[in-house]
Amino acid sequence: MKKNFFAILMYTLGIVGLIITLFIINKNIDNSFATKFVLGYLIFLVLFVFYFVIGTILNLSKIEWVDIRKRLYKFIISFVLISCLGLIYYYFKKPSEINFQKVLFLPFAISLGSAFSDLPFIKKK
Repeated sequence: MKKNFFAILMYTLGIVGLIITLFIINKNIDNSFATKFVLGYLIFLVLFVFYFVIGTILNLSKIEWVDIRKRLYKFIISFVLISCLGLIYYYFKKPSEINFQKVLFLPFAISLGSAFSDLPFIKKK
């Protein structure tokens, strides 16, 4: 229960902070509190990503090889499928604008997130 509460708290803080930050930016609110809030939110995001990466690496060593293999298969398959869909889209809609860095970065991030997003919050049974 403790790990679920922490995960829910972190994601809730992230989403609420995102909504408030988008509101501040959209309404062009320019005062010291808004600036400090946006900077604090950016620091929160950097620390959360740092925690996420470290937690994922540490928990990869705690889980079984079968689970790691399943996650890697999920990552590879989703990366290939999303990349192919992006390439097909750009080939038919915007053939002169095909940029492989642009086409491959987003599928890589989505696949990595979907395959390994719960690792920082799990504990070995």
